[in-house]
Amino acid sequence: MSVIDPAVTVRLGAPGARRLAGLLSEVAHLLEDPGPLRLTEAQSDVLGQGTDRPELAAWTRMLAAELLSRL
Repeated sequence: MSVIDPAVTVRLGAPGARRLAGLLSEVAHLLEDPGPLRLTEAQSDVLGQGTDRPELAAWTRMLAAELLSRL
């Protein structure tokens, strides 16, 4: 995974990448869940910084998949 800003370097070991991918997948699930565990609109707004809920869920799932594919 690369970060566009050349002044920023991010390194994760495999265990950290797996943990982050799991966290991202869980956030996506909580964004999409229709039940009582669903994140509120306020929580979604804070996490997404203005991104709508479906786009945020798709982005978190994509990022989790990309992390896992590089392990």
